[in-house]
Amino acid sequence: MVRWWNRLLPTTNNPALRARANAILAACISISLAFAVLLLTWLLSGDLEGATVVAAGIFVAVLLGIGVLVRRERVLLAGWLLTGILLLLITADVWGYGLGSPAAAGYIIPILLAVCALGWRAGMSVAAACSLSVWLLAWGEVAGWHIPLSPIEVSHLTFNAPALSVIFLIAAAISGATLHSLTPKEGA
Repeated sequence: MVRWWNRLLPTTNNPALRARANAILAACISISLAFAVLLLTWLLSGDLEGATVVAAGIFVAVLLGIGVLVRRERVLLAGWLLTGILLLLITADVWGYGLGSPAAAGYIIPILLAVCALGWRAGMSVAAACSLSVWLLAWGEVAGWHIPLSPIEVSHLTFNAPALSVIFLIAAAISGATLHSLTPKEGA
């Protein structure tokens, strides 16, 4: 398994680049597997639609392309692409179903990915953007500017948005501090 995994990584001897590549590939593979499980669940429950299969197939192909970028040592580009795509997909889902949707917790994935693949500053920036997103969505719901498919509740603004913001920022801080402690210092 280790030999197979190492073949997916870039051939560089730079440990930081390999660590970032590891994070991106782990995200791509685990997200692809998650899509397979979701499709199987929806198939078994009778909720699977053809458009969902096509969309999942396209997304998995995009993930494969991001994996190719990683292998070709375009790790930062791959990291930013995957982070951006995940942010867009999660925001679209939360926009559609509202801040009460479990998808809102999914923002944690691009936050952790950004920290691990792009660095602490990028991760904190993504956490701040996710926090802003949940606040704006909650505010829009409560103000009546946006009507999602799920019921609107004041708690989306008074509880969900603040709680999610704190979780996002803490997750970025913990993972960023860990990454910082594992990063070799220049001149040391």
